[in-house]
Amino acid sequence: MNFIKLLILTTLILSLGGCKQSRVKESLLPSSSGNPGEVVLIMEKTAWEGSAGESFRSLLQEETPGLPQREPLFNLVNIPAKAFTDLFKIHRNLIIVSIDPSIEQAGINVDYNRWSKPQLIITMKAPNRESFFELYDKNNQKILGLLLKAERDRLMNNYKAYSEQSLINRLEKRADIHLDIPKGYYYALDTNNFIWLSHETSETSQGLFIYYYDYVDAETFSLNTLINKRNEMLKKYVGGENPGSYMSTELQVLPTFRSFKLNGTYTAELRGLWKVEGDFMGGPFISISQLDESKNRVVTVEGFVYAPKYNKRNYVRQLEAILYSLKLNAKEEEKN
Repeated sequence: MNFIKLLILTTLILSLGGCKQSRVKESLLPSSSGNPGEVVLIMEKTAWEGSAGESFRSLLQEETPGLPQREPLFNLVNIPAKAFTDLFKIHRNLIIVSIDPSIEQAGINVDYNRWSKPQLIITMKAPNRESFFELYDKNNQKILGLLLKAERDRLMNNYKAYSEQSLINRLEKRADIHLDIPKGYYYALDTNNFIWLSHETSETSQGLFIYYYDYVDAETFSLNTLINKRNEMLKKYVGGENPGSYMSTELQVLPTFRSFKLNGTYTAELRGLWKVEGDFMGGPFISISQLDESKNRVVTVEGFVYAPKYNKRNYVRQLEAILYSLKLNAKEEEKN
């Protein structure tokens, strides 16, 4: 019996020591390189120029939804295996593809922070083209989801570490919700059940709208109801520069709608375009809405971008990262 206890204790000590060594090793890693939304695909030239390469191009360079101009989901860079040097190994997003007869069994592996941090590495191995495409077909949406989540998580972790705490505290006290708001934002409007936070530069504008209203029934979370409520709130609180002008939703291209669970809570998401009635301004927006059961209210948090001279994808992803930090009943969470 004493021997068993000693064995368990020894195993525990070794396990804890291994975890500590792993954390120390990760802390010594260099920062990852590469631009936001960039993926390096390590694949031989013949595969890249053929159907294997085309499968990744069609997946990762698909049009980003909800933008006024076409922008790919990711900027894809290809290099052959012999060029995969230390310079590329520290890139933020790596997909390593090997198709070789010496490989015994097709498989996919996901790894994090191997050569740098934060880093995502997806490795795909297959003995031939047929087994590669079988592997790809089973996992392509998983690959896309991993990349999107990795990009979002990097932003969320950064915003949590460098947040505008005074704004966060005010929002929690005022609306009883939590958002990780990065530095640079300020209150543009705070009235009744509508809050507007703004981040301005000389050539771009990013804004957050937080508003809430009574929950009626399940129809409240339909596409039409969410759009109608959005237009109602924006007409009331977000005026344009010209007299009588106001922000609204562009309906010639309907916003996309999807529902999912965010932190265990049902969430309705809209992505689309905004415009200013009575003016010539516009751009993309993203919104999420959740039911706050304790207060029988719907809470909507949305972000919009105005950047006429620039691509908008990364600006929208920055806002998305803020929105995805949403937590309801922030005061209650503080007590716990």
